Formats: sequence, C-alpha cells, structure tokens
Amino acid sequence: MNKHGELKAFLAKFNPDYQREVCPIQDDCHFGDYPTLGEVRKSYGTNAAIAWLVPQLYNLSEYCGCRDKLQGKPLEECAAVIASEFYYLKISEVMLFLYRFKSGRYGRFYGSVDPLVITTSLRDFLRERIYAIEQREQEERNRMREEDAKNAITYEQYQQNLRDGKYPNLAKMDKSVK
Repeated sequence: MNKHGELKAFLAKFNPDYQREVCPIQDDCHFGDYPTLGEVRKSYGTNAAIAWLVPQLYNLSEYCGCRDKLQGKPLEECAAVIASEFYYLKISEVMLFLYRFKSGRYGRFYGSVDPLVITTSLRDFLRERIYAIEQREQEERNRMREEDAKNAITYEQYQQNLRDGKYPNLAKMDKSVK
C-alpha cells in the first residue's frame, strides 16, 4: 500500500474526481491493481477507509441535489458500515458503484440522501460484480481450453507415439500397447 505514499497522498490521489478517470474502464475497476477497503484500513489505520469513504459519499450526496444532504454523524456512520461490511471491495469498485449510482442505475433519493438506499444499492452492485467476475473466469477457462486444444492429440496418435518410442517410460507401464 505504501506505493501510494502517506494517507494524505492516498486520499488526495483517490479523491471523488478520480471516478471520472477509472470508472469508464469497468474491467480495470474490478480487476485492476487497487487496494481493498480492508487493505486501506490495514495499511493506514483503523479509520483510514472511513476517511476515504466520507468524501466519496459526500460527493454522491452533493451530486444528487437533494434538499437534505448526507452529512455529520449519518455520513460517518454510513462510511463506517461500508468500510466494515464491504471491506473486500477495491476502492475502484466502490468508485464504480458511486459512478453508476450517479447515472441512475440504482434508483434515486427523494428529498434526502438515505444511507439505507446507498447500502441496499451496494448489494445490487455486488450481484453485478459477481457476474463480472464469473464472466472473467469463464473467459479464462475458454482461453485455457483453446490453449490445451492446440497441444492435444488423439488416443490413436498417443498409441502410435508409444509404439514409435516417443514415451519410453510410459511404454513400460502401458501393457495394452502391442
């Protein structure tokens, strides 16, 4: 984590404006080299993830244009809940969630910014995250299958190779080769 410097440097670099830079590349948000909220807490101290989340959430509150903003104790509490319950999310994934929330993907606030709407919407984001991870894993399995197919031989080719002496150690074990 120290690659981002001290906590102040980390907070300055990954401020809410960074969402515009990282979020258009959604794969990078899920699979890029960003720390999780838990790693931020571990590297910078107990309240570091909360200190990072507060301006992110305040930015969302400002963006939504509600009469009653998320601020003070409710803002800090919402940040603490997210830091605790969703510690495994990368900061880039949290930014992606907030970016998508701003786009209207997860509903809206009516009159005041409601922390429960944020955390409920975060659970919707988790379903999308799981889907993205599953897609990536399936692509990797397909790639490996294609790679394996390039090197594959038929059973008949294998038997011929045994007869030709290409696998001397296996020929001794395989009694079925005549």
